[in-house]
Amino acid sequence: MLMVMAILAVVLGGGVGMFASLDLGRRQAGGLVKSVVRSAQNTAVARQMPARVRIDMKNHTIRAEALQVIGTWHFEDKKLEGFGMEGSAPSQLFHDDGYIGGAISFGRAFKEKAIIPVDLDPAFDLTEGFAIECAIRWEDTGGGRILRIGRVLRLELGRTGALRGRFTAAVHEDGGVRKGSQVVAESESGTISPNQWVRIRMQYDRQELVLLVDGVPVAVQQETAPVFEITDALELSDGTHPFPGSIDALIISAVTADQVVKLEGTATFAKDTPEWIHFVSGGGLDRRRHPEPQEIVLTYNDGTQERIAIGIYGTVE
Repeated sequence: MLMVMAILAVVLGGGVGMFASLDLGRRQAGGLVKSVVRSAQNTAVARQMPARVRIDMKNHTIRAEALQVIGTWHFEDKKLEGFGMEGSAPSQLFHDDGYIGGAISFGRAFKEKAIIPVDLDPAFDLTEGFAIECAIRWEDTGGGRILRIGRVLRLELGRTGALRGRFTAAVHEDGGVRKGSQVVAESESGTISPNQWVRIRMQYDRQELVLLVDGVPVAVQQETAPVFEITDALELSDGTHPFPGSIDALIISAVTADQVVKLEGTATFAKDTPEWIHFVSGGGLDRRRHPEPQEIVLTYNDGTQERIAIGIYGTVE
């Protein structure tokens, strides 16, 4: 009996020693980081929309973020209904000659505007980025305001056919948030031609504000600030500067966090780790921003490093 107990003590002692030598925190850190990167890449594939990984070196966090549709409106049956908050507009603004079915039109004869109370929707948070897409047809001379959300966000068409988008940046200081400068992107004259439907898109991802027409970038402005809080309703056209044309197929998306991980204990991000990793719709790396494969480098307390490689096609190794 004593001999059996002695053998068990030796075996158990050795097992405990081997278990103690395992760095479970090290294994967990690498696995969690890979999980976040794969989450962003999988989201880009599943939603067919851009996604990104954001690394905060100061707070030791890594986030998977992606665009999520928060509202769509198609103006059928003379209503501002769809996925999202229901809006209101005078019935005479609606017509059947739209981009897809019906549309809403703001000629010089009308000073009315359509209102969608997005400020009442908790999901309507554009702080970390957004995308606003719609179809427009410019039907008269002069320019006007396509849409606006208070003084925070505006999309306008100039009288020469230039497309202009702007938003108000948020500035964090002294524990609070105040309005910062206006961030503006404006295309060249003649970007929009009259009397034809085009799809326009205004998007911001806390690296650049981009305007696109039929999928082609026409203006880019670099910026990294968050967007100021939305506190007003969305207005299509404007009583002071009405848009002389029609609007259809409005889609609004916001950047949301899919997964957030904070590194604890033995691991930190190395200084040469990129702050952002962008995936295009479909899951590959954004080649415009990442012409080469990317690496996330973890540094451990013992001085060793672990490298997590992201390939051009979004593979994680």
